[in-house]
Amino acid sequence: MALIALVETAAGLSAAEEIAGACDRLAFGSVDFAADLGCAHSRDALLLARSRLVLAARLAGKAPPIDGVTLSVKDDDAVEDDARYAAALGLGGKLLIHPAQVAAARRGLAPAAEDIAWAERIVAGSADGAARAVDGIMVDAPVLARAHHILQRRDRLTNG
Repeated sequence: MALIALVETAAGLSAAEEIAGACDRLAFGSVDFAADLGCAHSRDALLLARSRLVLAARLAGKAPPIDGVTLSVKDDDAVEDDARYAAALGLGGKLLIHPAQVAAARRGLAPAAEDIAWAERIVAGSADGAARAVDGIMVDAPVLARAHHILQRRDRLTNG
């Protein structure tokens, strides 16, 4: 059974590295966090917290953290857009407050079709592991790792 730690206060964020080391995965209690800080529940206001949780999880060798909720229950576009934003920051999941949000969150967390196509070209063009140009960009180990990450995300969301 996984232990997921919900970080929802300034004190929790301050101890994010320690918490990440003691649990299986972090999650962001964004609404409570915004209330604790007295800030807006907006992307700009919460960017630092989200980024710090991603970094803490990475340093602890844990799965990417789970992002906070989208308060709009009936706005699929908002849920999908929030999930896409979270994935772009390195978060690996999304807390949901209603079953109606599941499909939209899954769409937002999935890599875009153009990213998948790019990743497939990079992997195919770098099969021997040597640095080379694919689609006019230099492909070395970090670029190849990003391509593999995109394909793994696709596979997790398709098969899981």
